[in-house]
Amino acid sequence: MRNRRSLLLAGLVALLGPAAVHAADPPPGPAYQIVLRSRHAEVTPTRTRDAQTGGGWIVVEQPEPNTIVVTMGGSAVVGSDFHGSSASIDFNLEQDLDIIATRQGVRPPRVGMVGRLVGTLQVTEPCKCFGKPCGTAEQGPATASLSLGDVGLLSVAVKPSGVSCGQESSINFRDGPVEAPAAPGCYHLVGSFRLSVNQGKGVFNRQAAVADFDPAPQLDAFWSDALKPFRAVPRQEFGFKIVLRVVEDTGVGVGAPK
Repeated sequence: MRNRRSLLLAGLVALLGPAAVHAADPPPGPAYQIVLRSRHAEVTPTRTRDAQTGGGWIVVEQPEPNTIVVTMGGSAVVGSDFHGSSASIDFNLEQDLDIIATRQGVRPPRVGMVGRLVGTLQVTEPCKCFGKPCGTAEQGPATASLSLGDVGLLSVAVKPSGVSCGQESSINFRDGPVEAPAAPGCYHLVGSFRLSVNQGKGVFNRQAAVADFDPAPQLDAFWSDALKPFRAVPRQEFGFKIVLRVVEDTGVGVGAPK
């Protein structure tokens, strides 16, 4: 009886053994990965008179093998007493990348892209100078496009916006996701963003205009009062983000991050 029971147990182990091994196997990783190649990332600030730009940076990160996140951030502020002033920051990125399969026998790739812009625009209380408003703060355009050789595959364009004297605006815009079937190969990602502020003459009291798209604005303490209207706004997502993701095309979509 004992021998028969031992044989049964041995048979069960033999049957369950392969299943247990497969259950312990880690789930397969992404079917495709993105390999970053050459990059040209440039930030160009401009200032006149009583103005300051802070930050001005472009970061390319890869949180997962099949996902890259590009973030552009910076801030600009101007003020005036007896003269006008202006400031702007232009962001431009060109990134080469490869999309390659991580294993054999996978379906063709599908690629998706999202553009998201978070920040604030504000101009101090109205001040009439010769009958005209004195200040403006603007963002945009904020765009990105992906191409394979000479063929454009995907593009996003976050709409521009602006405020004038006495106005304030908290920005949280998004364009996408957009998706398209793709193929393994060499791709070219282009992204651009611009913010600008202008302030006319403030003869009797100081005026300021601010465009803030930086999680930690690198501005002098002199401008702290200009930043106060949005001091309680969560800042960790500030900036223009481009999210690019590639998956195996199973017909259920890319599922790009928010």
